[in-house]
Amino acid sequence: MADGGQTPLPLDRLAVRGPAEVLLAGWRVIAACALTGLVVAVLGLRVVPAEFTASMVVGPTARTGFAGMGPRVPTAGPEVAAGMAEHGAGDETLSDFARFLELLGSAPVAARLIGDPDLLRRLFPERWDAAAGEWRPPPGLAAGAKRQLLALAGREDWVEPDAVEAARRLRDHVSVATVGTGPMRRIAVRHAERAFALDLLGRLAAATDAHLRAEAARRSAAQIAYVRAQLARVSMAEHRRTLTELLAEQERVAMLIEVDLPFAADPIEPPAAARLPDWPEPKVILPLGLIAGTALGMLLVNLRVWLRDRGRW
Repeated sequence: MADGGQTPLPLDRLAVRGPAEVLLAGWRVIAACALTGLVVAVLGLRVVPAEFTASMVVGPTARTGFAGMGPRVPTAGPEVAAGMAEHGAGDETLSDFARFLELLGSAPVAARLIGDPDLLRRLFPERWDAAAGEWRPPPGLAAGAKRQLLALAGREDWVEPDAVEAARRLRDHVSVATVGTGPMRRIAVRHAERAFALDLLGRLAAATDAHLRAEAARRSAAQIAYVRAQLARVSMAEHRRTLTELLAEQERVAMLIEVDLPFAADPIEPPAAARLPDWPEPKVILPLGLIAGTALGMLLVNLRVWLRDRGRW
């Protein structure tokens, strides 16, 4: 019996006891929250479509060795050549491989990919009406509300998927991670169809490499045209000899650009994917749901005790 002849409720003064006693007294709340977290995790796994992850490992194009294609541009020495092969944090050299990683999921690369109508339809399956053979507005409450607001403002409320929309979708599905401490990168694409994930990953790498190759060819052609124009204007033998050497070097570069080898990124590991979906992963989601529910229950029990002690419950 407490002073005054009244028996306190079990949770009235548990704040002055140990944390274990507080949690033990509220075990029903904790168990209910843990079970709720587990149920929410199960429902989430059933609602979210399972997806496959296709990945490949790429690295800077080899310049030396039996697998290398040699330097494509003139270099002043081994130090400069090493800097051109891979970018560093303390210089302004931007390598072809750094450009490759930056252009993954960009609008120019997406424009190359969506040249295939079938790929664009499979990239936006929720937007393509196969029965009618035409595109439809984006589904969902948020997209519908956005269309209504745009319509009220007198603006076009939706358009068919284009290169910009495809680039946004690619950025949502593509991830790049560092492999170890070296320059290699693991590129991954996640999609509900395993075959499409593998196909999209291969096409994405090829389109990015082709874009960089085309840009290099354009620059080389412009330099060759400029040197040839200067040769037609210069009459001094010494200047003509210098320009002739420069022209020969640029023509060598243009020839090497067209070699049928990877231009910016070598595929160290080809695209591969597991035969079963790997996202979302039940072995991760279910324990997380259980832990989150348990943590919420413990928080509610301690909050209840704190409010009881202050006479607010």
